[in-house]
Amino acid sequence: MSSSPSGRRPRAPRRFSRRTTLQAAAGVAAAALVTGGRAWPAGAAEEATPVPGALPDLRGVAPLPLSGALLATFEAYVAAKLAEFHVPGAAVAVVQGGEVTFLQGFGVRELGRPAPVTTDTLLRIGSITKSFSSLLAATVVDTGRLSWETPLVDLLPSFAVADSALTPRLTLADAFCACTGLPRRDWQLILNARALTPERVIADMATLPLTTPYGEQFQYNNQMVAAGGYAAAVADGGSPDDLGHAYAIALRARVLDPLGMGRSALALAEVLGGGNYAIPHSAGLSGALQPLPLLEDDVWVSAVGPSGALWSSAAEMARYVQTELRRGVNPDGVRVVSTENLERTWRPGVALPTPPPGTPPALATFGEHYGLGWVVGSYGGQRLVWHTGATHGFHALLTLLPEADLGAVVLTNATIGMSGTFTTAVQLRLLELLFDLPATIDAAQAAGPAAAAAQARDALLSQLGTVDSALVAPFLGRYTNPALGEMTLALRDGALVFDAGSVRSAMRPQLGADGAVIAYLFVDPPLGGFPPELTVSLTRDAAGRPQPVLTAATGPGEAAEVYAYEPVAAGA
Repeated sequence: MSSSPSGRRPRAPRRFSRRTTLQAAAGVAAAALVTGGRAWPAGAAEEATPVPGALPDLRGVAPLPLSGALLATFEAYVAAKLAEFHVPGAAVAVVQGGEVTFLQGFGVRELGRPAPVTTDTLLRIGSITKSFSSLLAATVVDTGRLSWETPLVDLLPSFAVADSALTPRLTLADAFCACTGLPRRDWQLILNARALTPERVIADMATLPLTTPYGEQFQYNNQMVAAGGYAAAVADGGSPDDLGHAYAIALRARVLDPLGMGRSALALAEVLGGGNYAIPHSAGLSGALQPLPLLEDDVWVSAVGPSGALWSSAAEMARYVQTELRRGVNPDGVRVVSTENLERTWRPGVALPTPPPGTPPALATFGEHYGLGWVVGSYGGQRLVWHTGATHGFHALLTLLPEADLGAVVLTNATIGMSGTFTTAVQLRLLELLFDLPATIDAAQAAGPAAAAAQARDALLSQLGTVDSALVAPFLGRYTNPALGEMTLALRDGALVFDAGSVRSAMRPQLGADGAVIAYLFVDPPLGGFPPELTVSLTRDAAGRPQPVLTAATGPGEAAEVYAYEPVAAGA
């Protein structure tokens, strides 16, 4: 079976329907809280039991103060949900009327160790970093050195997309809009992480496909947002030949320091130097949660730092929430960004997909449009501005209700299947309490397909066989793919191991009813998880040479990505 010059084989039918599997696995919350993971979780609530009754009209309604019995109820709820969803640790901040009304850490920084998560513990905020990057851009627009309409190629000469006619039309604002036609291609970042630099990410964007026309469909692409952050940094005087350093300097000078977020950092070395940081955790195919090496969570995101590399604490994120709600004025009364350009980042842009049938009313309008590094929706008619963030081992959610002068952030040190459900439950229960609404989020989640997810996982695990060393022996060795870089297949203590350098996992065969191998599934995080996003087939090319083929799930409406590996020549 031969490969194309790009290293991709023709599209093949997917052995795993990610839509079907996510219906069984993701839970009700995933129907709306969608942008922090690697792909859009379509159809998560299609089979959920609807929760009756729409939200009342909350336009103009002021939330109750989070104090007294309400505060105690909320604190107990967070602690109970942390235990229920087996999240190791979390930090939560709530801002009302310009003041921090709740700030607390829960759980531990690492499983099996006693150090607690505190309000000063650093956790990675993932894609919430995108809103910091659009805020950075807004501050540079304030200076007049560029505008939202400045073409990216004016600042990044090596920037290009696959359509040469579109390249000069793409602007600074377009970098953050999730509307350019570039689909999500995170596995090309993750599996090739050690070979990537910010400069190479920009240069390689021309090799990414454009799968929809510009401006017509929401598509989440981390490389494009990175280009926006780097372009803003260059406009601020940074070197186009050292984009990572330029972005770090500009973000520090224009956003982090002015907001009083002195401990928040992009570089892992800075995080480690402070001592108080959380360890990432993730679950493999079996669902067992385990700590991940810090470098596994760090290396892949470094080259696209403006999209997801920032670490912060609940205490410092509270200052960020305050500044956003005060329309660009920090908690000390100093203006950091103009109201006009800050609110430009909140402006609704491309429409998000329509929620599936059965989505609870509280979530149905959560995500209606994408702004510039923000999701824009509504809650009971009140404007809602929010974003999630997820890396290999952290999950976070930040929500603003600007007209209610209310905001909240939840940071966690896990990306197990239910960590997103935890952050959603905490923030939705907070809104129910503050607007004196019936408690529905727990019922909605209980009505979700959690039981079906457990059954689906058990069924899949029952199909796993043991590795036949004779069968896989011809495929052991080094391989390369133009988009994914190098990897090695090796037998280690009877396990077939896929090793891409920065990430690795054992694989086990999934067997059909006849005992034949359907595909090999990754077992260990971060490559392995449930539902499976990656599968490997051991095939041969037209010349009969061994050719492992990796299939990666993508978003709804888009065929799976199929990558064919070629052997690395001896001595290469």
